This record gives sequence, C-alpha cells and structure tokens, in this order.
Amino acid sequence: MSNHLQTTTPYSRFRASIYRTLRRPYLVTCLISYCVIMLLVLFYLQQPPKYSSDLDMVLPGTGANSNVSLDEVGQVVSSTSAPFGKGYNPRVNYKEMLMSRNLLESAAMSLNMDLKSFGRPKVRLTEQTSILNVEISASSAKLAEQKAWALFDALQEQLKFLRADEVSRRDESIKAVLDQYRERLNIARNNITDFQQRSLLVSKDQLTQHIATLANLKEQIVITKAEIGRSEYYVTQLSVDLGVSPSMAGQAFALQSDGEFRAYLSELTESSSQLSEYRSRWDEGHPKVKAERARFEQSKQALRARSEGLIGPHAAHAFQTMDLESNPNRAQLFADLISAFAAKKGIEAKRSELENSAQLLSEKIKIYAREAAELDRLEREFDLAEAVFTSAAARLEASKADVFASYPVIQLMTPPSLAINSTSPKKSIAIAAALAAMIFLTMGMLMVNKRREIVSAILQKPE
Repeated sequence: MSNHLQTTTPYSRFRASIYRTLRRPYLVTCLISYCVIMLLVLFYLQQPPKYSSDLDMVLPGTGANSNVSLDEVGQVVSSTSAPFGKGYNPRVNYKEMLMSRNLLESAAMSLNMDLKSFGRPKVRLTEQTSILNVEISASSAKLAEQKAWALFDALQEQLKFLRADEVSRRDESIKAVLDQYRERLNIARNNITDFQQRSLLVSKDQLTQHIATLANLKEQIVITKAEIGRSEYYVTQLSVDLGVSPSMAGQAFALQSDGEFRAYLSELTESSSQLSEYRSRWDEGHPKVKAERARFEQSKQALRARSEGLIGPHAAHAFQTMDLESNPNRAQLFADLISAFAAKKGIEAKRSELENSAQLLSEKIKIYAREAAELDRLEREFDLAEAVFTSAAARLEASKADVFASYPVIQLMTPPSLAINSTSPKKSIAIAAALAAMIFLTMGMLMVNKRREIVSAILQKPE
C-alpha cells in the first residue's frame, strides 16, 4: 500500500471550514439569525422618514343649567348634565368616531387624498382626565399637521351633523305629540264655548257677583225690617197719644181741605151760635128758635152728606178732629202721623220687593251654582290641556338649546404640532432592538446546546 501525499488548496480549506461549521447546527442557526436581524434593521433604516403631528382635545367636566319662569304658565328648566355621570365615558365614543371609516374618509377628502394614503391615527385616552390625544403620521411635517387639522375639523363636522340629526328627530317626535295636545286643547276650548252659548252662566264672576248681590239684598232686608219696626212703634204711639188712627187723621185733613165742607161747617157753627143765643132769650116754641133749629139741622145734614161723600159712611168720628186750624200743634202732629204711616207703608213695600228679588236671585243662584260646577270642570280640563300643551312646547324650545346632551362639546386644548425631527426610522431604536434580539437569541442557543447538562444538573440527586 502506497502512501500519497495530498496537497491543500484555498478551496479545499474553505470546504473544510464549511464542513466543520455545518457539523455545528446551533452555530449555523445563530449566524443565520444574526444575518436576518441585520437585514431587518437595514430594511427599517432604509424606510422613508415619517413625521408625526399630535393634538390634545378636552371635554368640559361640568354641565349647564337654565331656569325660565313663564307668567301664568309655569317654569321651564333646561339642564345639560356633566358628560361623565351617565354610566359611560364619551371619550370612548369620540375615540371610535376618530377611528371610524366615514370620518377618516371625510378628513382624507378634504386633503384630496385616498383613505389608504391618509392612514389611521393613534388615539390615546389619558386616565383620570377628559383629554384625548390624537397622533397621525405623514411623509412631511407640514402634511402631518394638515392631517391633524383635517381630523379635528372632520370630527367637529361629524358632531354637528349628529347633534342636528338628534334635534331633528326629537323635534319630529315632540311635534307629533304636540299636535295631539293641540287637538285636545281645541276640544276643551270648544266645550267651554258651547256650554257658555247654551247656559245662563258665561263666567264664574257672574255667580260671585250674584252671591254678593244676594248678600247685599239680605242685609237691606234686615235693615228695612228694623226701620219698619221703628216706624210702626212711632205710628202706634202717636196714634194712641192723638186718639186717632192714621186713616182718621187723613180723613180729617181731607175734610179740612174741602171748600164745600168748610162752608157747611161754618154755616153749622154760625147756626149753632145763633140757636144758643135765641134759646137764651126765648123758649123752644118761639118761631125764631124753631127757624134757627131748622137751619141748624139742615146745615148738619148737609155737612154729614158732604163728609160721607168725601170719606165714606163712617165719618162721625172725624167731626171730633176736624177743627185743626184752631190748634196748629195738633195739625202738625196729624201731619207727622200721616207722614210716618206713609213712610212705614213705603218701607214695607220696599221690604216686599227686596224679599221678592232675593227669592228670585236665590233661585237663579241655584241654577248658576249647577252651571258653575260644570263650567269649573270644563275650565279645569282646559287648564290641564293648556298646561300640557305649554309644557310640551316649552320642552320643544328648551331641547333646541340642549344640543350637547348626547354629544358633549369638545375643545381643542393643544393645536396640532409641527414636527421638527422625524419620528421614524430611528437608529437608536433599531440598534437597541438588534442588540436585544441578538442577546436573547444567543442566550437561547446556548441553553438549547447545553440542555443535556442543564437537565442532568437539575435531575441529579444530592448525596
């Protein structure tokens, strides 16, 4: 057997090194992974630079209240409560709106861009605050700022549209109910009008006025009765004192005012005086005494006939009181008696009229009371319908001002920033990530390569 001397070449040495390396698969895997990491880092560093613009928006934390008083109607209260006390956080709603497709399309359209080129923003919610942070990237700092402004404007327009739509839908529902309330109000008003046309009572003031009038009449009746009692006592006492009744006193005045009666009375007085004189001179059989007695009887008969013609057949007592001219005081008392009696009769007539009027008014008030109860019921129905209608109308008007109930107002706290440096790619982040990946990869390969020694060391029992 012969021995051949083999010479080495660079190619053979390369092949040998490759062979030795391949007999170490973990090392090969680690080297390949290092290469992949380096390629990824190079690929990341070769990306075009990107600039970010961010803005901060804030929601107010308190609500708004307004209170309006309407004369003879009531009170309208409009309140917008704080947006964070309703069991949900409106910032989450706004975050979803900022990420929604229609809002991003609106913002992209304002910059003449498509949705893919515009990209999606990053929205962060700061805990324990009402702040939303929005960040968006672009190929230039100016474009990133424009995108941020476009997002903010699109959000405001979207909120305006949603608020207007909510108010419109709410108005439609309230107006439909308002039409029903208006119909009820018109029916209640027509019921009152129909009742007033067919009844005696037009308003409840009539009943109040009639009750006041009846009370006044009853008061006058009481006063009139007192006056009648006083007049009756005066007439009775004066009649007793004079010994004549008011009718007799009136008869005496009637006789005294008659000229023919006074002539007969003068004739009778003269004849009586002459007869007394003749009797003192002669006896009853003397012709002059007889002639004078005949004259006296004739005057007496004429006087009786005239008095009966004036005051009736029972005029005998009036002769005792007919000489009033000789006693002026007695004549004045007669006049007072007649006046008091006439005043008493007038007051009695007045009382009778007042009692009749009070009776008629009482009957009318009974009718008015029944009608007033019905009118009061109709007016209560009308007042209720009017209150409901007015309240609904007031709520409709108040709801127009309450546009921030479902979608609270949002304010721009920090305007979009104009970036000075690019946000990506960053060499420091790429190098740090590559080093971290290599370290973890190396440690993993070492643990896999020495797994048997590690497992044996763990399973080895202590002596």
